[in-house]
Amino acid sequence: MADKSIVFIDTEVGTKDKRVHDAGAWRFDGAKLHSSKAAEFSAFIDGSEYICGHNIVNHDIKFIQPWIGKEVKSKVIDTLYLSPLLFPQKPYHRLVKDDKLQVDEVNNPLNDSLRAMELFSDELSAFSKLPFQMKRIYCSLLASKPEFAGFFDYVDFIPYPYGIENRT
Repeated sequence: MADKSIVFIDTEVGTKDKRVHDAGAWRFDGAKLHSSKAAEFSAFIDGSEYICGHNIVNHDIKFIQPWIGKEVKSKVIDTLYLSPLLFPQKPYHRLVKDDKLQVDEVNNPLNDSLRAMELFSDELSAFSKLPFQMKRIYCSLLASKPEFAGFFDYVDFIPYPYGIENRT
């Protein structure tokens, strides 16, 4: 799976204007970007097969597309939804932000994208340790949902073929 092109992103969106003011990204090849310029961010994520973030499906994507002026073509992986599925013993699924010394300190999207990358690595590890039947159940139930589709594609796991689930 290491040969798949993936970029981990995070954005900071203004609460009043609902626009991206800052973005951070780490790419599969180790390159990183912290920028407030849409063109730089767009060029950085272009060509990646997957784009991954924490709450990317219901937050980042809807702000990124207007910001960069085009549709994101990458498959989307969301660590927020994978977290409770793969770590049910942890009831809290926000990214841990050790670098913030004060509560009112501004978020750093580059650091948050790195945390999403680390969490994704942990999620891949947890998924790989699941029994095959559990993987198959999760995939069959969730692969069609936008919050999970990119992940199951990334791990090359497909749902049961139509009709097989009814066989005894």
